[in-house]
Amino acid sequence: PYTMRPFSEPEITKALVNDQERMRKFNQRLSSVRISAEHAFGVLKGRFLSLRVMGPHDDVQEIYRVIEALMILHNFCIEHDDQPEDIYDYVLRLDGDADNAEDPDEEDSGNFGCEDIIGEAQIPGHETDSWLKIQGYRKRIVLLNELFPI
Repeated sequence: PYTMRPFSEPEITKALVNDQERMRKFNQRLSSVRISAEHAFGVLKGRFLSLRVMGPHDDVQEIYRVIEALMILHNFCIEHDDQPEDIYDYVLRLDGDADNAEDPDEEDSGNFGCEDIIGEAQIPGHETDSWLKIQGYRKRIVLLNELFPI
């Protein structure tokens, strides 16, 4: 999986003048979406302790399925007026919020029985750092044009 990052200041400076403002608006939109996503995960981590102690996994698809299942359970709980505050050890966490820093008493999740991946990563030969940066920039331009058309 890849993450979306904002346009850097050098990228904005190099852009055409009429694109610079659009790029800044894109960065603001991306930041607000990221914050909303972090808050949503904070709520899930507060309701489901297992997310706080999940630890690393070698199967990303399994993680996606677990998170999707927890989102469904969360929505089910909301529909049935469940009160997460009534759950033992419930902690409302808004990740990325300065007032809700990591709990110092929270233990490091450790490895939890996951196997270490041994050997070279299975990355296609054409996916160099340079290639990935170019592809990422192209994707941001496509999204920029969709979100903020000229």
